[in-house]
Amino acid sequence: MTSRIGKPNTDTDTALHERLAGDGNRHFVMVAGAGSGKTTSLVKALAQIERTQGLALRRNGQQVACITYTEVAVEEIRGDVGNDELFHVSTIHSFLWTVIKPFQNNLREWVSNRLQEKIAEEQEKIDKPRTREATKARAADNIERYNRQLTEIDAVKSFRYGTGSDYANGVLGHSDILKIGPEFIAGHALMQTLLTRRFPVIFVDESQDTDPAFVDALREVARAVPLGFCLGFFGD
Repeated sequence: MTSRIGKPNTDTDTALHERLAGDGNRHFVMVAGAGSGKTTSLVKALAQIERTQGLALRRNGQQVACITYTEVAVEEIRGDVGNDELFHVSTIHSFLWTVIKPFQNNLREWVSNRLQEKIAEEQEKIDKPRTREATKARAADNIERYNRQLTEIDAVKSFRYGTGSDYANGVLGHSDILKIGPEFIAGHALMQTLLTRRFPVIFVDESQDTDPAFVDALREVARAVPLGFCLGFFGD
């Protein structure tokens, strides 16, 4: 671990560590300006969890999730805490994919519904009296393509995460993951239970830049699971 973890605790660090060690509601928000040391407080909090709860978490096969905004930030935090598998440090997209990947049947249903939404959107263009003929022609081509994809996804064995969407080949893009993940988390009690059992502590770094739907979904989980789970936001 890096030297900044060994820096003396501020009053804020001490208060946060006491909250993390409590038995009651441990959710928190840390708000401070850029360059004020929020990330230092975050990695020190991770180190504190490792010291005080690491043994029990490892014994239960659980991890502490630390979600941040960029791959650069991911590598920075990993450099602080080392290669300890107790910590699952990732971007929001990677974290959401980790959570939703096992739910392949739900993913297939979501893709089917999404394609039907796209078909309805294109049909609406065709039905508008003032739509140009060229636009109607493109919309008709899109409807044909989406209908073809609807039949092709039945043959997809499993979906995977990629840069852009390619449903017929089982690829979900960045924008898909940002839509599916929060929907699944907020809308399924089973998902919330599995999430909090696997990750009883979730820290969100740079929370002011984090997708609002994802933040709202996590807050929904925090409301549903006030005890035995800790959600922390670090942001400006």
